[in-house]
Amino acid sequence: MGRPARSFRARKTAELLQNTLQLVAIVSAVGVAVAIAYLLWGVFSGMVTSWATLPPAERFRVEQNVHLAGRALLIATAAAAASLTLLYLQETAIGYLFLLASAVLALGVPLAILHLAPQTGQQVTLLPVVVVAFQQAGLLCLVPGIIFVVLDLWTRVTSGYFREMFNRSSLQYGAHVMRESQTSNRLLGKCWQLPFCRPSIRKNCPIYHARRACWREGVGCMCEERVILQALEGKGAPSPDPRQNVRFIPYNRTLTKEEKQERCRNCIIYNHRQQQKYQVVAPMVIVAAVAVVLHNAQQAQQLLYQALRVVDQFVARFAFLPASAELQYMKIESLARSSEFVSWMMIVIIGVIFVSYILRIVEYFIFQLKI
Repeated sequence: MGRPARSFRARKTAELLQNTLQLVAIVSAVGVAVAIAYLLWGVFSGMVTSWATLPPAERFRVEQNVHLAGRALLIATAAAAASLTLLYLQETAIGYLFLLASAVLALGVPLAILHLAPQTGQQVTLLPVVVVAFQQAGLLCLVPGIIFVVLDLWTRVTSGYFREMFNRSSLQYGAHVMRESQTSNRLLGKCWQLPFCRPSIRKNCPIYHARRACWREGVGCMCEERVILQALEGKGAPSPDPRQNVRFIPYNRTLTKEEKQERCRNCIIYNHRQQQKYQVVAPMVIVAAVAVVLHNAQQAQQLLYQALRVVDQFVARFAFLPASAELQYMKIESLARSSEFVSWMMIVIIGVIFVSYILRIVEYFIFQLKI
């Protein structure tokens, strides 16, 4: 009776994690909205552009508030991007929303500020600080946006290569067989060591008395009628020596090896063992994937800078604005290099997506190919 309790706790833990991520996403979205509103208020009220004309005390206060709002925007955007990435890993279409948010924050708002903000002649302003804050926030949306869009296009081209785990109701053999409450559930055990083995059949089951696994022999109590009949007739245990009992396994000579393997793929017992296999393999794959990300973090950072340089070149190619000093702090690559927090946060988001999709590849091999 302990297994359902563990399943219940696992389900509750998953629900708690999802609720926490949803709460973080909501709070961070509100934080983004408040920070944006405050910065735009400072710009279009003229306080940011007339900053140099203020008394020293007021100038220091306004500058500190602008920097604080910029950091708040950056942290809130990072939290929103990370939480939404984790919440919608399987909804790759969210990448288009990330790209839209990135375009608005990194290009739209800064260009609007530079052209619509009150003009102050040659006076020094805080506009570069505000523009950089929006640019860096846009960068944090750009990376998951690009990755999700590429994955979404790949998934559409390959017609849903990654699919859901098996649905019990779709299984052909044993879909309605209940778990036995007093049987063992040995990790990666043989069929008779798993919770769907029925004691009434097992006591005379030739597979059990031969100490074999049904998926290795290609016959079992869920798919082969002769196994059940032989067990009910009490013909499965003629000898205490398992090796002598192998000859009593009723092999099906009319089916091909591929047809027998297909029966296993549609059997509740074999799929339960696949779940156990996933529980063993998944943590090891996660640790290995995280280790790969950490080991190659510096190389990933340099590749990221190169990709952002391409984006800079693309924007410069089609921009109508002249290459003036006004646009020097609009370059995305230099913005990423100027902030360790932004660059490493992007690496973290890339790592999360990489680890998650490595895990989905494992799911494909275990739950689709049934390896």
